[in-house]
This record gives sequence, C-alpha cells and structure tokens, in this order.
Amino acid sequence: MKHIFMVDDEISNLKCAAQILNDSYEVTTTQSGKQGLLLLEKKIPDLILLDINMPEMNGYEVMEALKNNQILKDVPVIFLSSHMDGESEIKGLKMGAMDCIRKPFEPEIVRSRIDKILKMTEQKKELQDIALKDGLTALLNRRYMERLLNQTEADGKKGFFMLLDLDNFKLVNDIFGHKVGDDVLIRFARVMEKQVGDENSVCRLGGDEFAAYFSGNYKKKDIINIASRMIAGIEYEINELLLDSGDLKVSVSIGIARKPEDGRGFTKLYSAADKALYFVKQNGKRGYHFFHETAMELKETEDESKQIDLVQFQHLMQKKGRESGVYRVEYTMFKWIYHFIAQCIEQKSYDVHLVLFTVCDKTGMELEKDRAVKGIEALEQAVAKFLSRGDVATKCGRVQYAALLTDATAEKGKMIISHIQEKFQELLGDDTVELNYEMGSIKGN
Repeated sequence: MKHIFMVDDEISNLKCAAQILNDSYEVTTTQSGKQGLLLLEKKIPDLILLDINMPEMNGYEVMEALKNNQILKDVPVIFLSSHMDGESEIKGLKMGAMDCIRKPFEPEIVRSRIDKILKMTEQKKELQDIALKDGLTALLNRRYMERLLNQTEADGKKGFFMLLDLDNFKLVNDIFGHKVGDDVLIRFARVMEKQVGDENSVCRLGGDEFAAYFSGNYKKKDIINIASRMIAGIEYEINELLLDSGDLKVSVSIGIARKPEDGRGFTKLYSAADKALYFVKQNGKRGYHFFHETAMELKETEDESKQIDLVQFQHLMQKKGRESGVYRVEYTMFKWIYHFIAQCIEQKSYDVHLVLFTVCDKTGMELEKDRAVKGIEALEQAVAKFLSRGDVATKCGRVQYAALLTDATAEKGKMIISHIQEKFQELLGDDTVELNYEMGSIKGN
C-alpha cells in the first residue's frame, strides 16, 4: 500500500484527508512543518501533501528543506491551501510541486489527482531504472555508479572502489563470436553479484569493464579476500563455458582505489583504480593491485623534485617485488625476449647496455613544468625512432628516461645515443635545454 504523508496545522483538514484516503493508502499526518521533517527522516513516503499557510514554518520553507535533502528531494509534493491564487500556485509549481489542491477538499478530485501523480511517479521510476541498467547483464550501468559516487562524495564514509577487466576477452569474440562473448559477460556479472552482495553496488561500465563499490567498515584484508574470490569464481565459470576452446583461457585483472584516501567522487576513484589496473596488466595480468601501493612504488622514480643516477636506477631495477612464479608478458614482447635469449645462447657471449637519459637546463637550473613536459615528449619520440626491435624503454621520472639496448656494443650504443641527442634537439628546438646520459654494460655469458 502506498504511503501518503500530510502536513497541515488544521486538525480538521488532517481528519478530512484521512477519511478520504484511508481506504486506499497508508496515511501519516502531522500539524507542524518542523515535526514533519523529523518524521520524514524515519520513513520516506510515496507522496507528501503540504499546506502552504502554517505558523512557525510555512509550506514553502518545508519544500525548500525537502529539495535540499538528498533522500527526500525526489518525493512528489502536492501543495494545499484555502486561499490558492494564481501567484501562489505558480510559486509552488516553480519550487517543484507536482500539483496544487484547494481546500476544502473535494474527495473525488483529491483521490484522482493523487492517483495520477503516483502513477506518473511510478512510470518515471521505471524509466529511470531502465536508464540506469545495462541491457545485456541486467547490472546497473556507468551512469548509476557515477551518480552514486558523486552523491556520496561529501559524506564521511569510507569505501573501496574496484575496477575489473577480463583478460583476453577480444580473443573470445574473435574465436567464438559475439554470442559466446555475451554469455561470458553475463557469467562475469552473476559471479560479481554473488561476491559483492546486496549491501554494495556492482555495475558494468562498458565492454568487458566492470566495477564494484564497497561502502562501510571494510578492511583491506576483506577486500583482498573478495577480490581473490572474484578472480577464482569468474575464471572458473567462464573457462568452464569455454571448455571446447583448446588452450584459450581467460583471467581477471582488478584495480582497487580507497575512498577518501585516493579520491571521493567517481572521476578520481575511477582514475586511481584504472592506474592500479594498468599496473596489473603490465605485470602479467591476472591479479589485483591497490592504487596506494602503486603510488608508493613509483614515488622513488617519479618524485617531481628528485633525479637518480645510473647506479641508483640499476639498484631499483634489481629490487625484487613480492610477486613470485612465471613472468607473464604480452605475446609480441614474449617473441622479442625469446629471440634475444636464443641469440644469446647461440653467441654464448653478449652485451646489454642500460642507458639513463636526463633532460636538463644548460645552466643547471631546474626545468619548469612546461619545458620538462616538452623535453620528455621530444625524448620519447627520439628514442622511439632510433631504438631497434627488441630494445626496451620506459619513462622513470619527470625528466628521465631509461633504455635497455639488447643487441649493441658500447660503440654502437654511443652511436645510437648520439642520433637520439641530435633528434631530440631537432624536435625540441630549444637551445637552452640539453640531453645528458649515462650508460652501463650488463654482461652475460
């Protein structure tokens, strides 16, 4: 039964409305606007009947309070008044009221208008629910998650935002077609719903990208347990579906951000979780990672005010992470590494050179942000032009870039570096900036 809440300072009006509506609705009444707002915090009605002319707090003031309340702002309101003129009615409608009814009440008019507004509200809610749902998986969609996180941005509650991606999903579509691909995504969704639970939110952002938000007193170990169960459950369900696929197996990568430490609204939390997800993808896929751990690991090399030398960089490269087991990489990268190892075995002796480039101001002053950005962009282009297939390069700081020359003597390495320096100056076009480097040999036999 629908619930009608009525606020009117005249007891006779409250009794009259209750007699008209009691047969069809649950009716709650109060004589005070302030008391009404307190009662509404305990139970949200389906519709509010609100008298305009009341002492202490009039209907317009109550309406303004309702519209400023995130929970109550969408509850439909009908204004009531014994002296309803055109100006009062227009003001009420502009404030967001669905209708205005004059007193004394005509029973049929009151019931008819309330029935009509409740039906309209129901239809609107159904359309909103459709708009906030993913058509394939029946999960909530990106719009819902954005709205949820942006609405809770200002609250003090903690939470975890989880971004999930299905590894090798493109291969599923390419090999089996989109019908099987859709079945995979539906199974993905069902496992997520089970693991996330009714008290939290799960959605499909698009494609094979899903998200979940856990609000409340979750600890990191709780989220780790959930992420682990998700990975195991999703992979079991989907790979069972792909039993006839031969060697093709799918896996799950998860990036995790914390609220409020990593962000509050959707954009910041998504960005943080996406960076953590990228870390998983770049380190062999299949697993989970927290954004704040990524930030700590990168701090040594991405500190805006800090530069490192070649010895320090080699030390960072030699540090062992917590991961164990096989080192998984993309297929193309695996081919390059394979051929390099095969070449090493054939030759029994080889040289690998590690080069650390630094973009500098010729006067020794620290580079401003704009010049540093332009400098590193020019360096990236120059490095890409002259490194050979199989060489590896990475940005390792605000103004530093590292390259691993996998098949070059010291003389050849210096020649490559010379070409990179020349191209750098040509691309940058700034004589006040220079490119310095350090090179060391990593030998094996």
